[in-house]
Amino acid sequence: MSKNQNVLFEKKYENATEVGYELGLLTNSQKIQKSLFITDELGRNVPVNLDNPDYVFLDIQTYKVEEKIFDWQKQKKITFLEFIKTYCKQKEFKSIFTLNNKICVQIDSNVNIFSLKNKEDSERFLEVLENYYRDNKRLDAMFVRDVSSAQRKWIYNTLEEKGFSKKRLYRLKTTFSKR
Repeated sequence: MSKNQNVLFEKKYENATEVGYELGLLTNSQKIQKSLFITDELGRNVPVNLDNPDYVFLDIQTYKVEEKIFDWQKQKKITFLEFIKTYCKQKEFKSIFTLNNKICVQIDSNVNIFSLKNKEDSERFLEVLENYYRDNKRLDAMFVRDVSSAQRKWIYNTLEEKGFSKKRLYRLKTTFSKR
């Protein structure tokens, strides 16, 4: 499972907390646990032990979980590759920009909006998308980062004229605050 991963946009946040996933291989045919360590966020080696005496770990590896983004048009979550196939067709030049925790794809006067969990996720999504375009030698998009209040104000007004709710546009996060 860990070798067959092709995750382009990995999940980094869950319930406003930074997360990392690991996949463990267990066995009940051995009784002695070999020394296994994982590295924590500070770089320390932490020993891995299982509380159940019937099982022991054979191996632990990091595992990527695909993050999904919320599609405002379809009112459902989609994957990175669904986003590319549906909204980033090669025949049209598009402007892709961030607005707080949102990604906007503009083709001519048509705008599609997608929500992510927080501003960091939207910036990371735009970076992953830029790398995808670069790696596939695609030149059909312009990427713009959320840089100034004046730019943001103009975008809010433009999107509100297109029928998007200003209240939803102003929202900065879609996750719960840390408890």
